[in-house]
Amino acid sequence: TAIACNGGTSTVTVSATGGTAPYTGTGPFTVSAGTYTYTVTDANGCSSSTTITVTEPSAVVASSSATAILCNGGSSTVTVSATGGTAPYSGTGSFSVTAGTYTYTVTDANGCTATTSVTVTEPAALVASASAQGTIACFGGSASVDVTATGGTAPYSGTGTFSQFAGTITYTVTDANGCTAQACATVGAAACTITASSVQGAAILCFGGTTTVTVSQTGGVEPVTGTGTFTVGAGTYT
Repeated sequence: TAIACNGGTSTVTVSATGGTAPYTGTGPFTVSAGTYTYTVTDANGCSSSTTITVTEPSAVVASSSATAILCNGGSSTVTVSATGGTAPYSGTGSFSVTAGTYTYTVTDANGCTATTSVTVTEPAALVASASAQGTIACFGGSASVDVTATGGTAPYSGTGTFSQFAGTITYTVTDANGCTAQACATVGAAACTITASSVQGAAILCFGGTTTVTVSQTGGVEPVTGTGTFTVGAGTYT
């Protein structure tokens, strides 16, 4: 019988005609790939030999590669391919993934399988910050604002020291991969503000039931925490 997968086994059936029955050396034998010689002997001690070569396909080998994620939170394309075994294969192709470790299984036409793993990395999130240095001494004057960045992929553009009149201004920092982050600074005016609001979902119909509260914000500097949808019972929540 044919060996379907590399490293498998075959059944070799040895039979005989002629001479004087019964024979010894006949029957089925389980073997791996290779060349085998069998000797059959009849009742009178007469013998005859037969040789057979059992083949097997090469091993299925799966491989994978991934494109780089340029910005934190982005995605990568993983390409899975295979060689060996018996084509066609299933489980190959291109897959869109986020950062993480992934294992893919490839199956050939005979049901033989191979696995491949790939780890997709991403840079740390780009974070920009801006701080005003001192105050404006005279009306119509200016103050210095220092803009810095961490994370992402250096070098950055948009960082440095900037002269700003009174007011609030937002600065955009771009890293080497084109990822951006914003920061705001205020000179001689109200601080950069963030406003939160909350909305109740459907009314609670039965005593002891729940509703959803959705919290959102405007202003401030991303990322913002504390927003989202929360499941609550009756009561007052801040």
